[in-house]
Amino acid sequence: MKKEINILVVDDEQIVLDSINKHLRKENYAVHTALSAQDALVMFDQIGIDIVLADLMMPHIDGLELMKEIKLRYPKIPVIINTGYATINTALQATQLGAFDYLAKPFSKAELKGVIKRAVELVSSPELLSKEKAKSDSKDTEKETTKPDTFKTISDTTWVMLEDDGLVLMGVERSFLITVGRIQSVFLPSINDELRQGSVFLQIFSTDLHSHSIITPLSGTVVDVNDKVRKDPNIILQDSYETGWLIRLKPSNFDYEIKMVGL
Repeated sequence: MKKEINILVVDDEQIVLDSINKHLRKENYAVHTALSAQDALVMFDQIGIDIVLADLMMPHIDGLELMKEIKLRYPKIPVIINTGYATINTALQATQLGAFDYLAKPFSKAELKGVIKRAVELVSSPELLSKEKAKSDSKDTEKETTKPDTFKTISDTTWVMLEDDGLVLMGVERSFLITVGRIQSVFLPSINDELRQGSVFLQIFSTDLHSHSIITPLSGTVVDVNDKVRKDPNIILQDSYETGWLIRLKPSNFDYEIKMVGL
């Protein structure tokens, strides 16, 4: 018998709670709502919460403060932050503090369902929730790769390369991947997915149970995905800049957004 997934939605607007509740209940999740962070923390003592979706801007205790408290008490619970004040800086702050993902309002029903589905896969997966910590293969950390000059680093985690046809190749910096260690699995977007600057486009799960969310520096449409990485995620550590590329993007506002990230 499948375990019922309990999702706690926290927002200080009742209309937002009602809308999210309606969409998620159609997916057969058990949805619980709270109008404040204080109410949300009380509910943890009453219900076995599996996933939290919290608004960033709330009075008294905001979404990031709530997430910190949840992580102290229940470090394995995925916390998704959503906000109508989306910038790449707030997205980076949320993920650096441990957010599973980041949704920018107004988000679509498909975006909501997609991020919840990935969180459910995490809490339902015996492999990802295993308490065994695997050691990294020495070849993964010993092999050195040199980044070509055409690959530009963004925010210490992501690189981009503008191709001749105007498409952009995107991947993850090797220096960041070394801190992750051996990779259990990678969640990549799908072809034709629309990405928005400041949203999460990639999640890496290491064998020590940590989730690492990577922010996309550019908006656009995904036109290609590296299926080799899906089959063997550690390719991105072995060769971060050639065979380890992740997605090919058709950017929608390249010149403006590349200036925003300092290139």
